[in-house]
Amino acid sequence: MILEGIIIVVALISRLTPFRAMTRPRLKMSNPNEALMITFGMGVVLAWVIIAATASYYSIVAERDISDSQLTVIGLLGGPALLIITNVLDLFKGKESAKISILPEQLASDVAATEAIDTHTRLLEELKLKHDLKLEEMTKQHTLDMEAYQITKKEGKK
Repeated sequence: MILEGIIIVVALISRLTPFRAMTRPRLKMSNPNEALMITFGMGVVLAWVIIAATASYYSIVAERDISDSQLTVIGLLGGPALLIITNVLDLFKGKESAKISILPEQLASDVAATEAIDTHTRLLEELKLKHDLKLEEMTKQHTLDMEAYQITKKEGKK
């Protein structure tokens, strides 16, 4: 009974493996210990959950008693599974704490970068305005010079 549940779950997992490879990127393992821990840890935790869920299902739905051997297996797998789950949660908490501790410096650098961009944008706008004013001044001066030249040229012909 429990074995049937495990076989069904393993068959379902093996059918889903090609789809999982298409939808999620694979984890990069930096060392072989991580691969070993994930493989062994996931196996132990999944076996514990599957066996406990199957035994609970049969005891509730089929109204069968959980045997002492089933309780022993659940207990033997439960100890390492709970240690693995605890270690994974501690690792997650450590990584999140590291992210949170970096957050103030990251926010400060983001504020500094935003201020630098704003200052740079203001400086560019100021220089563009000065350039446009200078160009307009030079254009007007050129127009005045051309008018003066044309007037003196006309007077010279008379």
